[in-house]
Amino acid sequence: MQHGIFSKTPVSFWRKRVSEQFHHATLSSKVTRYSTKTESGIYHEWAREQGVQFDKVEQKDFGDMRGMVALSDIQGGEIFINLPRSAALVVDPLEKCPCSDFVEPGYYKMCPWYVKMAILLLFEQSKGSSSRIYGYIEQLPESIDTPVRWNEKELDELQNPGFKRSIMKQKEDWSKLYQEFQKNSKGTIKTYEEFLWALENVRSRSFSGPYAGSPIKDRVTMALLLAAGGAGYAAFSHIPLESLLNAGISVACFNLLYDLVLSSRLKWYAMCPIIDSLNHSGVVNSVIEYEYFKDTFVVSTDTAYTKGGQIFISYGEKTNEQLLQYYGFILDDNPHDACNLGANIGGNDVVLSIKSNGQLSKETMTRLEADTSIRSNLSGKFSDAVNDALIDTIQRELQQKKSSLSDDQRLLNSKGMIKSQRLATAIKFRVSQKELLEKGLRLAEKRKIK
Repeated sequence: MQHGIFSKTPVSFWRKRVSEQFHHATLSSKVTRYSTKTESGIYHEWAREQGVQFDKVEQKDFGDMRGMVALSDIQGGEIFINLPRSAALVVDPLEKCPCSDFVEPGYYKMCPWYVKMAILLLFEQSKGSSSRIYGYIEQLPESIDTPVRWNEKELDELQNPGFKRSIMKQKEDWSKLYQEFQKNSKGTIKTYEEFLWALENVRSRSFSGPYAGSPIKDRVTMALLLAAGGAGYAAFSHIPLESLLNAGISVACFNLLYDLVLSSRLKWYAMCPIIDSLNHSGVVNSVIEYEYFKDTFVVSTDTAYTKGGQIFISYGEKTNEQLLQYYGFILDDNPHDACNLGANIGGNDVVLSIKSNGQLSKETMTRLEADTSIRSNLSGKFSDAVNDALIDTIQRELQQKKSSLSDDQRLLNSKGMIKSQRLATAIKFRVSQKELLEKGLRLAEKRKIK
C-alpha cells in the first residue's frame, strides 16, 4: 500500500502515491560548488549506508549543473530510487519541536513549514559529522544564486517590474524571518548568510505531500504495547477476551479514520537525499511517492531512459518566474510558462494570463465570462473586446521594455558582451517573456483580421 504522492515545493513532494504523491520544492543550476567525482562517491557511499537503493543511477556533472545519469536502461514506470524515511529530513505537521535545545519550541511551532525545515537543516548542520544526514549536508551547494541575492540594478535587468516587486518583498520577508530566528535561537546564533543558505536549499529541494501519519513501525510498536497491557489487565480483571478485542478494533478503526481525515487536510514536507539531485523537465511526467508500509519514498517516471542519459523529473507546472525565483534557473520553451498583464475591459480592471502557447488561460476566460459587469459595459461582442484589450495590453507592455526581443537575442549570441552570469540569466528570462508576448500578439492580431 502506497500512501501519498509528493510534489517538489514551493514547493510536488511525495508528488505524493495510499500511496501519497509528493511535489518537488530541486535545483538545476547550483552554483559556487559542485561535487567532484570523489565527493560524489563519498555521498553515494553515505546514502547506501542509510539504506538508499539507487543501483541504476548516479550523480554526475552535466556542464555547469549537477544531475543524475542512468547507469543502465530504465523502463517507463519503473521505480529506480528507494529512500527510507529515516534518511530524509522531514517536517511533520503534528510533531513537537525536535530541536528544543536549538530554538524555542513555541517559536518553532508557529513557523511556516519552510522555516521549520531550514531550522532542522541548520540544527543538523551544527552537529557536524555526528548528524544522521551529515553526508547529505556536505554535498549541498554552498549557495544558490536565486534573485533574492541580486541587487536592484541586477533585478532591473529582468525588465519585469512586477517580478522585481515580488523579489523585493521576498527579501524583506526573509530578513524579518531571520530576525525572529535570531530572537528565538539558543546557543551560537547563525549568521544571515547561513540562514539564507538553509532557506534557499529548502525552497529549491523540498517535496510535499498529504500527511501520512506516524510511520507503520511506530504504530505496530504502540499496538503491541497496547495488546500486552490490555491482555495483562484483562487477565487481572477477568474481562472477557471478546470485549477486549472489540475495544481494540474500535481503537484501530478510530485511528484509521482519524488519519484519513488528517491526510486530506495536512501536508508534510521532506528533503530527500539522492532524489533531489534529479533535475527538472517541463515535459516529463514523474511520481515521487511515499510507500506507507515500507516507510519509503520511491521515484518513477513515465519516460524511459537509456544508459548514459540524464534522468529528469517534474517539479510541477511551474512558470519561468517561479523557477527563477526559487530554483535559480529558467527553461527554454517552458510549456508551463505564463505572463500576467493588467488590462482594462469595459471599464473594469482585469488580469490577463497569457500561456506559453500565446492563448489566454482557461482560468482567465472563465473569470472574464463570469463577470457580468464587464458584459454590461460593452457595446460590441465580448470576444472582440477581450481580443482588443489583449492586443493593446501586449503592445503597451512590449513598448515599455528597454530592449527589443531581437536586441536581447543578439546580445545572447555576442561573445564577451555579457559580463556576469546574473546578467545572462536575466536576458534569457526576458527573452522567454518577450517570445511569449509576441506569440500572443500575433495570434490576437490574426483573430482580429478574421
